[in-house]
Amino acid sequence: MRALIVSLFVVAASARAEEVKVEVVQEDVGQAWSVVGAKTLAPGGNALEASVGYPAITAGFLRGVSSGINVGARVGFVYGVEGMFREAAPGFKLQGLLKLRLLDSGRVSLALTAEPGFLYHASFLQGARVGLTIPVGLRLGIAASSAIAVAVLVELPMWVEFGLFGGFNLPILTGGGVEYFITSQLAVFFRARIGPTIRTARPAEVTFESSLGIGYRF
Repeated sequence: MRALIVSLFVVAASARAEEVKVEVVQEDVGQAWSVVGAKTLAPGGNALEASVGYPAITAGFLRGVSSGINVGARVGFVYGVEGMFREAAPGFKLQGLLKLRLLDSGRVSLALTAEPGFLYHASFLQGARVGLTIPVGLRLGIAASSAIAVAVLVELPMWVEFGLFGGFNLPILTGGGVEYFITSQLAVFFRARIGPTIRTARPAEVTFESSLGIGYRF
């Protein structure tokens, strides 16, 4: 009987050690998805996001189509022309979303993004302004804990405006973001990016973008 009790004690202690080990691993790798970082949704997974900030209020949808590949769409009400302070004009933007995971070691992840789309602004001086967006970027995600993740962003949100005052525009933006996971399915986030926009038809300008939002995985 004594030997049986000792054996049960050893088994229970081993099981508890395994639980602690699993908890530590989960703490290291963080959550399995991200809005602003590089982690992607699992195949068949979905996520909704909504944000408010400058220069837009947006809502988007993302779906995992295969391992490491997410696609989706985003719509936004825009009140600043691509983040340039001197050009404020109401409008909207429609974009497709692609996130391609390049690396995921658990704590650190890296992804390539592309967000092509269409933009429209109603300018008082220039009238209707129509163009195409061709943003590409890199995201480096770091799991600080099971609840907090940070991201380093390097983006080239290129866009082309048509018409007399149009031309090609090349923003070079760097910045970062942070996410707090309230649960494994619900997260709040903040991100900001800043840098110059090189323009073919006009002088270069400073571009700034920031947003506060929420993401929900289902």
